[in-house]
Amino acid sequence: MIFCDDLGFGELPVYRALYEDSDAVETAIGSFTPNLDELARRGVVCTRAYGNNTCAPARMSLLTGKWQTRKAQLGEHRLIGYQMRSRGMRTAHFGKYHHEVEKTITIPYRPDHLEFDEFFGLEAMTNYFRRAGEVIAERKNSPITYRVGERTIDYKFPAEGAYLTDTLTDLSVDFISRCVQDEKPLLLYLPFNAPHTPIQAKRDDLRTLFPELEGEGDVRQRIMAMMHAVDRGIGRLIQTLKERRQLDNTLILFTGDNNGEHDLSLNHPLHGYKHEPFDGGIRVPFVVWSKTLENSSSKPEYYDGLVSLCDILPTALRYVDPSADLAALQSDGTDIMPQLAGQKPPLEGRLYLNLRTLNHRSNTWDGGRDTEGETIGSCTALIADEWKLIRLTQDRRQKHDFSYALHHLPDMVGKPLPQNSLVEDYYSGTSDNQTQKNRLIRQLEELTDGERVSY
Repeated sequence: MIFCDDLGFGELPVYRALYEDSDAVETAIGSFTPNLDELARRGVVCTRAYGNNTCAPARMSLLTGKWQTRKAQLGEHRLIGYQMRSRGMRTAHFGKYHHEVEKTITIPYRPDHLEFDEFFGLEAMTNYFRRAGEVIAERKNSPITYRVGERTIDYKFPAEGAYLTDTLTDLSVDFISRCVQDEKPLLLYLPFNAPHTPIQAKRDDLRTLFPELEGEGDVRQRIMAMMHAVDRGIGRLIQTLKERRQLDNTLILFTGDNNGEHDLSLNHPLHGYKHEPFDGGIRVPFVVWSKTLENSSSKPEYYDGLVSLCDILPTALRYVDPSADLAALQSDGTDIMPQLAGQKPPLEGRLYLNLRTLNHRSNTWDGGRDTEGETIGSCTALIADEWKLIRLTQDRRQKHDFSYALHHLPDMVGKPLPQNSLVEDYYSGTSDNQTQKNRLIRQLEELTDGERVSY
């Protein structure tokens, strides 16, 4: 499972190719993600996959297979690492963590409830370049101790300017090699922090893509170089599996937590940005490959059905154990492999629930004034096929005073953002289909029991 952070929907060439009005991206080597392009060509590209509009709850959904509105506590839920370990697999988590589920359940060594055999991670953002011999430290925004089983390792970065994306790839390649040598099947969860801020790229990657570039380049060039480093890591993982004759036995999933930041990322042609409940905040790239999928004569090049991060756990579990009882997971996702392989038609009637507390970064308002970071309410979005219902609580003092807006999602593609973000019509609907609106309101109320939910 390869997971990127703040990766814009329109950032990757494989997604930009879907829309005729996308600007061409020129580099000296053509596409800056050749390995991911090839993976997508031989696998399936999901065009309507959903994460969350911010980092932490998206990771919770991936690990638990549940909407981020659910609660996950130690002893009550068996997450993806435990599910795989109980089937004889060795598990590793190398990269970013950002949720209480990870801090309390997946990271610590718990012999009776262990999720990941090995862990190396960092919380939230961090510098990509590290000092030679730099010792990891247990503090926010810095890598924490490298754990293998119950043993901790005093990891030191090997060289001056060690690039974190490459370090995470190095650890992953080593993990794969050791598992193959020990004849152990594996689950690797690789949540890169790229291309999250700070926007820092390797000079070698910038020179590869833009040979005539002087200096560090602009934001667009650096993000492309950062994703080129991720793509180079994907290529190394694939080559390692191929050399050890394990590639044909492997399921590879590539996705992200949310869309990109305003003024940084390319979310084209989706409406909105990170922190917002629009598709430009929560719709993410999602590419799936396996040898069986590649060999399927009926697989679509693109899958347009609704997909979410909740589908990863049941899909991966059924891949590993075809007899697995998915109903016992009580997941909000499902095994999507039959649909991706073209064996079954796209699923209809699927629902996806997204929640976001609101503040000034969410383009919200409080009597037309910027709230300067203070939470003023919440926004719950229910997606059902091509429709999205947004339920908004504007005033934190009136938590049950809801307003509703209905969006027909095809109409939102390419829709411009308002010039003034702090206006009430920012969340206004695009459809006056009252029958559809009432139906989704009933569904949303049933799902949340009419109460405000939180993660």
